[in-house]
Amino acid sequence: MSKQSSLYPEILFHFTSKNGLFGLLDDTFRVSYGREKIVGKTSTREFGVPMISFCDLRLSELKNHMNNYGKYGIGLNKKWANEKGLNPVWYVSNNCDFADNFNDALNGIYRHMNTVSDGDIFQMLSNDYMKIIDTYRYIKNYQGNLTRDGKTTKNFRFADEREWRYVPPLATPDVLPFIPITRIKTKKQKEEHNHRISHLKLNFQPEDIKYLVVESENDIVELVNHLRVVKNRFSKHDIDRLSSRILTAEQIHNDV
Repeated sequence: MSKQSSLYPEILFHFTSKNGLFGLLDDTFRVSYGREKIVGKTSTREFGVPMISFCDLRLSELKNHMNNYGKYGIGLNKKWANEKGLNPVWYVSNNCDFADNFNDALNGIYRHMNTVSDGDIFQMLSNDYMKIIDTYRYIKNYQGNLTRDGKTTKNFRFADEREWRYVPPLATPDVLPFIPITRIKTKKQKEEHNHRISHLKLNFQPEDIKYLVVESENDIVELVNHLRVVKNRFSKHDIDRLSSRILTAEQIHNDV
């Protein structure tokens, strides 16, 4: 029986800067706090979540995404993504009642916990409630304002990215699953919090890589040379295979 065709590829891409790509090939992905803003009809909630984001897009759909997130990227297979516990984001419209209702429910949870004086009951409720609150780490508005590098794009359709997200488990020691947006408002604040979770990584092996993307042909030799000098990460066989899997942003824009 032939494999059923799907609208979605068997690859997840992560785009970044040149230094970002070379850095994760040196080591691996590092978890960092991302700023999130969920807007409802009458309420808004802003917070920071430790995460690594990917897009579930075909090569022909990457053009606009690269313009927003960088022209250097890595594509990894979905078998790896599923084994590592990545999950698609749940997109919600700011015109439906869900976002407001969920915000109200969270506020109710916090109020309830503040009334509990018994330590054992508080801990039990805290554990159960956190599993519900965990949902918020996978929610994003269907459409809203995208701000990157000081530039804001209004009415950006986030759902076009088909984001998948890795977040560390709730029980990860010494890691806050959420932080108030006020703690990462500035670049310095965000760097301080990211330093505290710099030990959190999302590992991959060379065989998990399906594609590497660089901006232009001028970057290919530099990338291959970089793979050769990364300590104990890539064998000659790996480098030969990956050398044939390097794409350029120029190719994707012009030919795909």
